[in-house]
Amino acid sequence: MAVSREIKVGLFVFLGFAGAALIIFLIGDNRSLFDPKVQYHAQFADVQGVKPGSTVRMGGVDIGSVSKVAYPEDPGQTLIDVSMNIVKREAPRIKASSRASIAAKGLLGDKMVTISPARADEAQIPPGGLVPSAPAEDFTQILSQVGSITESARGVLSNLETATGTIAEGEFRDDLRQGVHALSEILIALDSKEGYLGRLLHDRAEAERLSSMVANLERTSARLDSVLAGVDQAIDRVNAGPGLAHEVIYGDSKAVAQFGAAADEVAKTLAGVREGNGLARGLLYGDTGRPGENAVGDKVAGDVAGMSEDLRAMVHDMRQGKGTLGALLVDPSVYEDLKMLLGNVQRNQALRALVRYSIQRDDGTPGVEVVDPAKNRNASEASRPAPRARHAESAESSER
Repeated sequence: MAVSREIKVGLFVFLGFAGAALIIFLIGDNRSLFDPKVQYHAQFADVQGVKPGSTVRMGGVDIGSVSKVAYPEDPGQTLIDVSMNIVKREAPRIKASSRASIAAKGLLGDKMVTISPARADEAQIPPGGLVPSAPAEDFTQILSQVGSITESARGVLSNLETATGTIAEGEFRDDLRQGVHALSEILIALDSKEGYLGRLLHDRAEAERLSSMVANLERTSARLDSVLAGVDQAIDRVNAGPGLAHEVIYGDSKAVAQFGAAADEVAKTLAGVREGNGLARGLLYGDTGRPGENAVGDKVAGDVAGMSEDLRAMVHDMRQGKGTLGALLVDPSVYEDLKMLLGNVQRNQALRALVRYSIQRDDGTPGVEVVDPAKNRNASEASRPAPRARHAESAESSER
C-alpha cells in the first residue's frame, strides 16, 4: 500500500518540530529556562559590554542571566542598572556582603556578571533588592597591567639575550665541547668494561661481591651496635653501682682503702728489695762492689753462672761426638749397631742356647736364702726353688 504525499509531508513536519523542541529543551536546561527565577539589580558606571542574555555566575557556577541593561528613568542617575534573573534555589546565597562585578568570559571579549559568595551567617538580600557592585577594572588598569607584563617580558628577553651571548663566546663553546668529549669518553669506558665501574655495571659477580660486602658491613655495624650497647650498659652499671668499679671511681669505700694498702705494701716490698741485702737484690742488681754486701745474691748468681758454663760445655762436647751420648747423637753407626744388637737378642739362637745352659747349671747351685730379720734370723732355707723358677721364666721369655 503506497503512502500518500500528504502523510509524508506531515511526518516530516512532525519530526522537524520534535527536533526543534528537543534542541530548545536542551538549551533551556543548560540556561535553566525552566527553573523558577527571581530578579535582582546591580548598578555599574561602565558595563563594559554586558548585554541581555549575559551569564550571571557565582563561584564559577552559572546561577542566572542578565535580563535588561539600561539607564534609569531619572536623568540625574549616571549609573547603569543591570537586571538579573537568578534561579530561585540559588537566591539565598546572595547576602549582604556579596558584591557584583563585571568580568571577561573567555578570550573572545564576552562579558559576564559575577557575584562573590558570602558568609553563611549573614542576612539574605531579598528578591528584587540591589546587590552592591565592586569597582570595575577600567581600560587604563588593563593597559597598566599589560604594561607591567611587557616590562617583565622585556626583562626576560634581556636575560635570555645575556645567556645566549655567553653561549656564543668561543671559550665557552670550547669548554662545552671538551666537557661533552670527556663525558663521551667516560661513557665509552664504562660501556667497554674498563675500570671498576665498568666491571660493576657489566659483571654480575662483581655486583654480587659488592652486595656481599655491603651485607657484611651491615652485619658488622649490627655487631658494633650490640657491642656499643653492651659498653653503654656496662658504663650505666658503673655509674649507677653497686660494684667495685663504681666504688673505685665514685666512692670512698673499704675497697679503695684496701687497694691503697696493697699498693703501699708493694711499694714497701720494692723499697726493701732495692735497699736491702738479700737474694732478690743480688739477682736484680748484682755485686755492689762493697765487701760483705749481697753475699747470698753473689753466691747464687755465681752458682747459676757456673751451671750455665757446665751445661754449655756438656752440650759442646756432645755436639763434638764425645762420650756415649755424643757418639749416639752424632755417629749414626753407633745407633745402627745398638739397634741391631737389641733386635737380634730375641732372634739369636746361640744366645738362646747360652741362656738355657746357664739355667741348667744354676739348678745345681745353692739357692738364695731370704730371711725376715724381724721374725727369725735363723730360719731354715725355704726359698731355694725360687731362683730356678725365675731363671725358667727368663728362659721362656727369651725363647719367645
